[in-house]
Amino acid sequence: MKKLLIIALLIANGQWLTAGVTDLTWYQVCMGQMPAEWYGSDEAQEIAEVVIAVQKTNGGWMKNDQLHKLSSSQYQSLVNEKNGRSCLDNVATTQEMRYLAKVWKATGNDTYRQAFLRGLQMIRTAQKGCGGWSQYLPLSNDNGYQDYITFNDDLIVNVLKLLRDIYNNQGDFADITDAGTRTWCQGAFERGVQCIMDCQVKIDGTYAAWCAQHDTVAPYLPTEGRPQELPSISGYESANLLTFLMSIEDPSDELKQRITAAVNWLEAHKIPNHAVEDYTNTAGQKDRHIIEKTGTHLWGRFIQIGGNTGTEVYNKFFNKLKARGKTRSYTYKGVTYTYTEEELARANYDPTKAYEPVYAIYKDSISHMYYRFIYNYEDTPIAFDSKGCPYYTSLFTGVRMGYQYMGSWCQRVIEVEYPAWEAKYAGHDGGTYILSPETCVSKNGDKTYTFSNAFTITNDGSWGYVVAKKIYIKLAADITYTIHIPDDLQVTEATIRGYANYEDADASITMWNNVSYPDDTYFFPRTDANGKNIIVSHTIDHSAQPVTGELPFKIKGKQLCMSITLTCSRRTSAVESIQQSVVSCQKVMRNGQILILRDGIEYTILGSQF
Repeated sequence: MKKLLIIALLIANGQWLTAGVTDLTWYQVCMGQMPAEWYGSDEAQEIAEVVIAVQKTNGGWMKNDQLHKLSSSQYQSLVNEKNGRSCLDNVATTQEMRYLAKVWKATGNDTYRQAFLRGLQMIRTAQKGCGGWSQYLPLSNDNGYQDYITFNDDLIVNVLKLLRDIYNNQGDFADITDAGTRTWCQGAFERGVQCIMDCQVKIDGTYAAWCAQHDTVAPYLPTEGRPQELPSISGYESANLLTFLMSIEDPSDELKQRITAAVNWLEAHKIPNHAVEDYTNTAGQKDRHIIEKTGTHLWGRFIQIGGNTGTEVYNKFFNKLKARGKTRSYTYKGVTYTYTEEELARANYDPTKAYEPVYAIYKDSISHMYYRFIYNYEDTPIAFDSKGCPYYTSLFTGVRMGYQYMGSWCQRVIEVEYPAWEAKYAGHDGGTYILSPETCVSKNGDKTYTFSNAFTITNDGSWGYVVAKKIYIKLAADITYTIHIPDDLQVTEATIRGYANYEDADASITMWNNVSYPDDTYFFPRTDANGKNIIVSHTIDHSAQPVTGELPFKIKGKQLCMSITLTCSRRTSAVESIQQSVVSCQKVMRNGQILILRDGIEYTILGSQF
C-alpha cells in the first residue's frame, strides 16, 4: 500500500517525467523509441511500477491507456478496476509486456520479470482451442463480436510476434522465461499460424483472404464486428496478415501456397489507378473522395463475399441477428419507426454486388442504419424504405472522415513485399491462379488474352475478349480455347465457375484437356423463367496426372460466361530431379560439353543420359 501511495503522489506531482518520454505515445515508449539506456533509469522503473500497479488480477491490461502519463484520477480508476477484464485489442497487454521486458533486461529486477510472466499466463489462458485469440479475457459470452477470432487491428499478429520473440530467446527476451515456457510459446505460435490458415476464406474452392473477425469453430466463417463492420474480406487486415506470414522463416509448402493464393486474389480484386484524397468540400467541411491516380490502387476495408461461400456467410449473419432479436428505432417527423436488426441487414443486401466494397454506418443517432449494406462511397440521394422512413444510400461526410473504408494497404504487399519473399524462397512453388477479367492485363488482338499471373488463353476462331458481370469472360461455343501454362507450373486442379448466357440454350464444356465429355458432365443450365442466370461451378481433378504446357477446352451450346481457377504446383526439371536424388556428384568435361557424373553415369545439364 505504501508503494502505491508513493506512485500516486508521483503521478499527482507530475514532475518526475522528462519531456522526452511525455512527447511519445505509450506504444512508442513500449516499442523502444526512448534511448536504450533510458530503460534502466529511475524514471523508467517508476513507470514500470505504475504498469505493475494497474495490472489486472488475471495478468493483462486494458487498452488505450497512456500509462506513462496518467493523471492521479486516471491512475486511481485503473487501480480500482484491477479485477476487471484484460484486453489484447489495440496492442493492449503485448505492449506492456514488451515494456516490462526492456526494463527487466536493463535492471535485472525480477519484479518486472514476474509481472511479465503474469501477462504471458493471461495470453496462455486466453488462447482458444482453435489457436486464435479474442479481444478480452474473460469472454463476454454474449454471442457478440468481442468473443470471435480477432484479426482486427492486428490483435493476433501482435500476440504471435511477441510469442516468437520469447521463444527465440534473444534481445529483451533472452532468458526471461525457462525452456519449458519457451517450448509452449513456440507451440502456441504454431497453433496461431494454423488458425490464420484455417480462417483463410475459401470461395467456391479458391482461397482468398481474411475477414477482420471469424467464427471460433470450423469452418471459421467471416463474421460481423461492430454495426459498420459487415462480414466480408478485409483489405486492411489481409494486407497485415500477409506481411506477418511472409516474415515466417522456412515456411511450409502449404503456407507458401496460401500466401500466393491470397496475393493473387487481392491483386484480382483491386480498384486500379484510384486513390482516396482528403479535401475540403463545397460546404467547407473536411471530407474524403476517390480520385483517379495512375499507379495507385485501392481495396475496400470490407469486400463483399460472393459465390456459395457468400450465400452461406450472409445467411448465417442474418439468422444470427434474427436469433438475437434486437430492435433499432428512428423517429422521423414525430413518428417512431422500429426495425429488427435482421430486417435492417436484409433490406439492402445485394448478392449481385459480390466482390465490390461494401459499407455500413455506425452512428447512434441513426441506429436504423445499423447493419444496412451500402454500396456507394460518395453522396447519393436519400431513399425511403417500405415504412416511409428515410435512409442513407451512401456514406456521408462525417462517416467518410471517421473511418478508413478504402485504402491502398495491399499495394506494397503485392508489389514489393511479395516479390522479395518469392525470390527468397527459390522461385515459384505453385498456388492458385485466377483467369478472369480481374486478372486480365491485355488483349492482343482477338486471339490472345494475357493475365497478370503469366497465363494466357488463345483461341482458333478469333473470338474477341468480352466481359460479363465484371468477373466473367464471355466465351463462344464451337471454338477451341487453349490455356497456356507457364513453364515452371503444372495444373493439379481446375475450377470453372459461370453460367449459360441465353434462356434458349444450355452450355457445356464437352472437351477439356483433349478429353471429350458428355453434355451433362460439365453442364451450365440456361437462364431461368425470369431470365436470371444460374451460376454453377465444376472442379476437375488433375492431381493424378498434372497438366503442363497447354490445356485446351471447347464449349457446346451458345455463350458461356466463366472464370477459371487453376491450382498449380511447381514443376521439377530433370536436372533438379537429379540434384534432389544425388548425394554426391561431380561435373566433368567431355568434348567441350559439361556433364554431371553420378553413379558412373554421365548426364547432360538438361538431365538426359549422355
